[in-house]
Amino acid sequence: MGKRKIFNLDDYRKRDAVAGPDQQGKRRGKLSFYVFPGSIRGLLKERKWLLLALLVMALICLLPAPRGLTVEGKYALGLWVFVIICFLTEAIPLPATAIIIGCYQVFTGLAGFRDAPRAFMDDAVIFIMGVLMMGAMLMKYNIHNRVALFVLKLCGTRIERVILGIVAFCAFSAGFITEHAAVMIMLPIGVGIVSLSGGYKKVPNLAKLVMLSIAYGVMIGSVAAPSGGARNALMLGLLSSLNINIGYGQWMLMVMPFTLVMIPVVSYWLLNLFTPEVKDLSGIVQAIREEMEASGPLTVQARLALAIFLAVVVGWIFASHRYGVGTIAMTGILLAVVLHLVDWSYLQQKTQWGVVLLYAGAISMGKTLISTGAASWLAGQFLHLAEVAEVSQGLSLLAVTATVTALVTNTMADGPTVAALGPIFLKVAELSRTSPLVIGVSTSLASAFSYLLIIATPANAIVYGPGYLEARDFLKAGGVLFLVSLLLTVALLGNFWWRILGLW
Repeated sequence: MGKRKIFNLDDYRKRDAVAGPDQQGKRRGKLSFYVFPGSIRGLLKERKWLLLALLVMALICLLPAPRGLTVEGKYALGLWVFVIICFLTEAIPLPATAIIIGCYQVFTGLAGFRDAPRAFMDDAVIFIMGVLMMGAMLMKYNIHNRVALFVLKLCGTRIERVILGIVAFCAFSAGFITEHAAVMIMLPIGVGIVSLSGGYKKVPNLAKLVMLSIAYGVMIGSVAAPSGGARNALMLGLLSSLNINIGYGQWMLMVMPFTLVMIPVVSYWLLNLFTPEVKDLSGIVQAIREEMEASGPLTVQARLALAIFLAVVVGWIFASHRYGVGTIAMTGILLAVVLHLVDWSYLQQKTQWGVVLLYAGAISMGKTLISTGAASWLAGQFLHLAEVAEVSQGLSLLAVTATVTALVTNTMADGPTVAALGPIFLKVAELSRTSPLVIGVSTSLASAFSYLLIIATPANAIVYGPGYLEARDFLKAGGVLFLVSLLLTVALLGNFWWRILGLW
């Protein structure tokens, strides 16, 4: 890898020498604004969203704690609102927001200065770091191009069929090999397609389209089977504690229609939202084919790298419940380094550390919301409002609990969301004489609707890594899918399919 200067001072001087006096003055004026703001008004305009987030957070912290919420929970609630505003508006760089989470916890007494950094370390954080490194290793040996060629041969070269194929592959894979493995397989393919199409600057819409197809594909598929994620297994355990035992096939029968309907919906919506610059990928197929012929068969090092990747995927499927997905991913990376398949300096250069830090902060905030009781208090308030609106049982209760879960899961990981809300909602269902099975499965399903924020799920954080997406892209694309998913959960499953199955 050659060294490239981030900023060349000589080039800057040449531009100033060529530019006229007026242009030089404008440039210097602009520079002085950012280094030394010329006016308070300019600074306020530049940082208005950050100031709004700080103001709302301060207001929440200064007000008395509501009934049922501890002081620590009030502080956690203020942090939660602050982070949401910053993530939605990109008031400051997102990794910087993650750092604020840790500092806030220490200054408000939510965690000690020794405990706060520990909260940033989680198996999911190590997993994201391992996935980004694994992707860099596969790209070094052009393995992603070979897999991309196979996928394109299978789907055809028309962009509509390619996107439908990516969404369908991710959806069906995520239900059985977990969404982590599905994203890991497809991410290098997506990067390869964008790169061979001319890169992000030439095809920005195609880049966003492919990345979001991967992320949203695994979301809609990870709920189709109990093996699709920890949230599903957790809900099975909660239902079992109520003597409600549901089999693997029964779960699939209940949820699979949602996945089947959402595959074409996601494909159609993303294709229309991000109209791709390239309509046919036959040129890319030819370019990959020529590159493969020029490079010849896989080298011994490439075969070893591929074998390590496949071993990691197998480990995720069969051993993640014992060792964790993060430990398994990093074991594969360490093995690759020991075998000299990849240099650590290369991994350090290619890994998007800001993404790792971003998700670490999100995990820490989720733990804080649970430990302080803020998550349970929020759920209780939503349910209280539902009771006031005379929404207390049946289909209306399902709609409320699913909506609450979907909103909360966009600011916490899906597992903690189900852990925090699942017991509450199952108890509410039991007391209101509504099927706990229906409420439980719909809660697990809605916890997958992590369309809106980068921190909502590892899939979003991983596809954000290559730098093709901005935070507002998730909000722009995910807002409609969020509403459609809730509508399908209530209307298609709750009011139609589950009645046919006799669950009501």
